[in-house]
Amino acid sequence: MREEIERVNTALDEYLTMQVEQAKKLSPVHALYYSNIREYLMRGGKRLRPVMVVSGYKAVRETVEIRHLYRAACSIEMLHNGSLLHDDLIDHDEIRRGGPTFHAWYREWYLRHAKEDLEKAMDFGMAMAVLGGDSLLNMGPQIISASELSPEVAYECLRYYQTAYQELADGVLLEMNMVNDPNVTAETYLEMIRLKTAVLFEKALLMGATMAGATEEQKRALSEFGVCVGQAFQIQDDILGSFGKEAVTGKSAEGDIREGKKTMLVIEAYRLGNDEERATLDALLGKKDITTEEIEQVRSIFRHTGALDSASNLMKELLRKGQGALYTAEPSFQDKYREFLLYLSELLVNRSY
Repeated sequence: MREEIERVNTALDEYLTMQVEQAKKLSPVHALYYSNIREYLMRGGKRLRPVMVVSGYKAVRETVEIRHLYRAACSIEMLHNGSLLHDDLIDHDEIRRGGPTFHAWYREWYLRHAKEDLEKAMDFGMAMAVLGGDSLLNMGPQIISASELSPEVAYECLRYYQTAYQELADGVLLEMNMVNDPNVTAETYLEMIRLKTAVLFEKALLMGATMAGATEEQKRALSEFGVCVGQAFQIQDDILGSFGKEAVTGKSAEGDIREGKKTMLVIEAYRLGNDEERATLDALLGKKDITTEEIEQVRSIFRHTGALDSASNLMKELLRKGQGALYTAEPSFQDKYREFLLYLSELLVNRSY
C-alpha cells in the first residue's frame, strides 16, 4: 500500500509541479494559484482512488505495459479533489487534512493583502474555491489525454470520468435536498452515497481494468466491489464525521451535525428513537447557534437509540457483499491483487481517519 501511494504521489507531484511552472509564465497570481492547488493536494489524502485504478489494472494484468499508468491514475484524484474544494464551500468547512480549506485560505489572503473587508474577503474566497475546483475537474481529462493511452482506451477512460463527474454532481444535489426532506429513507441515502462517493471507487477500478484489457465479467465484479465498498466507506466517513477525533481525521467532528446532514446515523436515529428523541433531533440538527453540549446530546441519541450500531452493521454487510464479488470474476483476478483489494477494503471501513 505504501509503495503504491508513493508512486501515485510521485506522479501527482510531477504533474502539479509542471502546472506551476507553466503558470509562472502567465503571472505571479497564476503561479500562486497553482502552487496553492498543489499544496492542497500534496498536504495529505489517502490516495484511495488512484490506487484503485492501479489495482484494477494489476488485478487483471500484473505486468504493467502502460508507460504512464500512475499518471493516468491521478485523473480520478483530480475529480475527487475538485469536488472536495466545492464540498468544503457548500459545507462551510474551515479545515481539510489539517490545513485551511481553499476558500478559507484565500479569504485570509484577501484580508492581509487587499482590504480588511470581511464580506468582500468571504466573496473572494468563495470565488477562488469555485475556480480551484473547476481547474481540478478539468485537469482530470487533461491527464488522461497526456498519458499516451491508445485512442480506444483513452475514450473509455474519458467516458468513465464523465459518468463519474455527472453522477457525483447528482449525488451532491440529492444530498443537499435531503436536508429538507423529513421522510428520507435508508434506500434514498444508499443511492445518494452510491452517486456521491461509491461511483469514484467503481469508475477508478473500471478505468484500470479497461487499460489492462479486462473482460466484461471482470468489469462487472469490480463494479459491484467498488459500489459496495464505496458505500461502506461513506458510512464509516459519516460515523467519523460525528465521532472521529479531529487531530486524526484532519476535519471537524461537529460539521455534519451543525449542517443537519441526513447521514445514516440520523436516518436510523429517527427510525429507532422515541418521540422525545426525534423532537430533540428536530430542534438541534442544523441549528445555527448549536453549542458543544447540544452536539454531544445528539451524539448521545445516536448511541442510545442504536443508530450507531445499526449504521456500523450495515457498513459491515456492504463490505462482505463487495468482497464476495471479487471471487465471481471470469477469468479469476490475479491472486496477489485480489488479496490486495480485500486488504484495501478492510482498511477503508476499519479506519480512524
